[in-house]
Amino acid sequence: MSQKFYRRAAGSLGPLRAVTSFLQIVNYPRWAARLFSGEMSRQTNAQLAPAAAADPLLASLALPCKAEFYPHGFPVSIATNSPAVLEAADKSWGGLRKRFDERPVEIRCLVSRGSSRRCPPSPVVRAQSNLLAGVAGRENFQCCDLEKGFAFAWVTEAVVENTDFFRYHFLEAMTWCLLDTKHLVSIHAACVALDGRGMLLAGNSGVGKSSLAYACARRGWTYTSDDATSLVRRDRGRTALGNPRVFRFRGTAGELFPEFSGFRGRRRGNGKPTIEVSTSMLPAIRTAAEAHVDFIVFLNRRDAVEGSVELRPVFKVEAANLLWPGVWPPELKSVREERAAVERLLDAELFELRYRELDAAVDALESVVRRRFI
Repeated sequence: MSQKFYRRAAGSLGPLRAVTSFLQIVNYPRWAARLFSGEMSRQTNAQLAPAAAADPLLASLALPCKAEFYPHGFPVSIATNSPAVLEAADKSWGGLRKRFDERPVEIRCLVSRGSSRRCPPSPVVRAQSNLLAGVAGRENFQCCDLEKGFAFAWVTEAVVENTDFFRYHFLEAMTWCLLDTKHLVSIHAACVALDGRGMLLAGNSGVGKSSLAYACARRGWTYTSDDATSLVRRDRGRTALGNPRVFRFRGTAGELFPEFSGFRGRRRGNGKPTIEVSTSMLPAIRTAAEAHVDFIVFLNRRDAVEGSVELRPVFKVEAANLLWPGVWPPELKSVREERAAVERLLDAELFELRYRELDAAVDALESVVRRRFI
């Protein structure tokens, strides 16, 4: 079709004139013809020219692949034009059951052929009010409406084929953004429990949350999460949810735990080398998808004295700043609910643990739970 055809069509579309003019400038017909591959390509390219004026933003394309998943038990509806997207979602949340009777958050993910077979750099993410956007190069982007619980993304085949990158930066990122602003509060902490009493192990990246959580689990504690824990926002108690199906360690895990000697790390979607171990391979480890939080322990190895372990009380004001940085735009209604949930969480007993040796640290944590303070 000629450019003249699109100009005539644009003139008949009223409000869409400016959009169509823009698409002409960026050479829309040829650009759009390169978007699709496989079955979608055959279905779409044949109809693309006459549909271009009527749907210049490609907002009405069919998304025949649909499924519902249940991260942390909350329903997430995913629609896409690529089975590979659903396969990636199944790797993240396959087998999880619905536990919360909430309206599903909705994600649409469209996959295009793209102009490069290379994976782009990590997305740059920004937010204002209820909208969050992430852009990775010129052909990969996502947009989340944090109030409505809706997100969509356009990504290239090269991104989807790099499954870890796609899951981490797009699929899981959109999902957790929506769930966090609708139902949860994300806490940077591991979660374990002893004698039915839950404990968060909080601290910055690299402080040893995963290693200490695993050391606890080896000693009979129940394992819920190793790095990221979610608080159920509208629960009047202190219910924490996690992913007990996997441990993720730094590449030096074999030096701490002989059973992981010889395990080779691989780079996750965030670029960090990681040893990932499924708890299904660790039959002695007890797991649970949730725990009631009775204690919060902030880990501090930097100020520890070699050969000693020390527990110190922590004040609520200090703990709030350490535990919940409050990343979302302040206009969101959910921010008030999140702040209230964190206030309830801080009714747990609060400690700082200074330690160097894992066994001594687990002894100290057991003394907290069983009231044998050191």
